[in-house]
Amino acid sequence: MHQVSNPTRISLLVTHLTSLNYPLLISLLLLSHNVQANALSSWKVWQQNSDLSVLYRASQYNDVIEIKAQAKVNSSLAGFIYFIEDFKLAPHWLDNVESAKCISQISSEENVFITRFKGLWPISAREIVAHSRYWQNEDLSVEIAVKDAGDTIEKNQNVIRMKVLSAHWTIVPLDNKRIAITYQFMVDPKGNVPLWLTKPITLNGIWTTLHNIQRQLPKSKWQQQVKSNIQEIQSQ
Repeated sequence: MHQVSNPTRISLLVTHLTSLNYPLLISLLLLSHNVQANALSSWKVWQQNSDLSVLYRASQYNDVIEIKAQAKVNSSLAGFIYFIEDFKLAPHWLDNVESAKCISQISSEENVFITRFKGLWPISAREIVAHSRYWQNEDLSVEIAVKDAGDTIEKNQNVIRMKVLSAHWTIVPLDNKRIAITYQFMVDPKGNVPLWLTKPITLNGIWTTLHNIQRQLPKSKWQQQVKSNIQEIQSQ
């Protein structure tokens, strides 16, 4: 009689057990995937009040969190768009910004711009180049899609260039004088900065930015302007 060697027996046993537990393995893999998905979808509140909120959650990228900033502000839709397109005004409301300027005006709804951020020890100065395009939906909400455009301009060797991983604005008119703003984004800060350092700085900066918008936007000169491609909600 042919004798089966011990290694062969072990191999057959492992194969047999694996085949028996295949459904279990699949279930465990699916469970693991669901746990990870739930972790990614679980928002945590950083700060909030009746009109403003900053939330964050883990992302699929190392040392990068996803952030959701929300605000209810007295403004028209056109007034808000003009406000954020006024790049010279950016250092007054966008926290820690040194300068911002338009590089290319592709159309009235689309441009490429660069924003430079001050260095804040121990984090050095940074910049970001982004492409922005907005449109209005049938329900009168406005969306602004933002994507990285770092390859459109030569890199400044004196600063670190960050990368936009995802970014999107949604502006919903609540009435003819008030809007709800949501800005959800992920940005890779580059430069091997640990998350424990960038997280509080970024979240606090966003909270300050929301307060600046809430204070400055309603009083902006742009509230007196209209845009031909933007329809405002009518008062009832």
